Amino acid sequence: MSISKLRTRISRRTAVALATMSVVAAVAGAAPSVATAVNDSSSVARHAVAQTQNTQSAATAPNLRIKAANGITYQYRRFGHPSPGSVPLVFLQHYRGTLDNWDPKLIDTIAAKREVILVDNVGVGGSTGTTPSTIQQMSLDAIDFIDALKLPRYDLFGFSLGGQVAQEVALRRPWQVRRVVLAGTGPQGGVDQRASDPKVLASALADNPGPADFLFLFFKTTASSQAAGTEFLQRLGQRTTDHDAPASLQTRDAQLTAMSEWGIPDKSKLVRLNALFQPTLVADGDSDILMPPKNSHLLAKYLPNAQLSIYPDSGHGFLFQYAVKFGKQVNAFLDR
Repeated sequence: MSISKLRTRISRRTAVALATMSVVAAVAGAAPSVATAVNDSSSVARHAVAQTQNTQSAATAPNLRIKAANGITYQYRRFGHPSPGSVPLVFLQHYRGTLDNWDPKLIDTIAAKREVILVDNVGVGGSTGTTPSTIQQMSLDAIDFIDALKLPRYDLFGFSLGGQVAQEVALRRPWQVRRVVLAGTGPQGGVDQRASDPKVLASALADNPGPADFLFLFFKTTASSQAAGTEFLQRLGQRTTDHDAPASLQTRDAQLTAMSEWGIPDKSKLVRLNALFQPTLVADGDSDILMPPKNSHLLAKYLPNAQLSIYPDSGHGFLFQYAVKFGKQVNAFLDR
């Protein structure tokens, strides 16, 4: 399908959502009855919610809302098929990304084996508040959300900006975080994380970028990778109701500031990774123009218990290009 035809099939809301790209790496109402049941301590309510979650998918899971101790009301989706001994997997999204930007094929592949929790952090999409301008504060905000859900133990999946936040959460809550997946991200003080290419910046910082911008930033220029990118954009259209709100320009600017500070080269910051002892899966595409894969190699070098995977013929969106393959790898890693 040509880009021009694809553009006509994507609503403005979805097109704005598709623009939610990682600049460092490059650059409401929702089911209140279910949300209330999630917080109900009775076994009957928990059973009812579990049954509902087991029948949901990325395209149908309702938007839930919960108020945390910090006064923020977070919007999230929670569903999947927990297996004995598994813990929930909390997903932390990329720059300007919202709940609607997760690939349904990737999420459903992972959710077939475990419970998944997708969340809008403070000020993003349907969550209230103002987006902070540091990764450190974003990690504290993520912890407040997790505390509100009363999760004693959990795994983390962080993509791009979300991977930076995930590192901080794991460092701050080592007794709770069991395993970590870091996709298309880099360590604080890494290399070439501050985008300077005018073409990259023009696409990533546009107020209303479209599918062509996303295909350029997230997928390699080869025919195979671009075709996979087009299929991914089409999959985002599977959700037809209960859409998330697009990220605001305030979120864009605050997250850009946070990632720019995180990306200042500083080798002394890398030693912090030695304290992130949890088993960690580090992955990226071999041609990521937004977050050069050399940063994944740095993570694998300094993390004491890391596994590195670099996917061929792919860019920042490798996890969407190889949605089923990567989803199965994530499940195998978390099941060990």
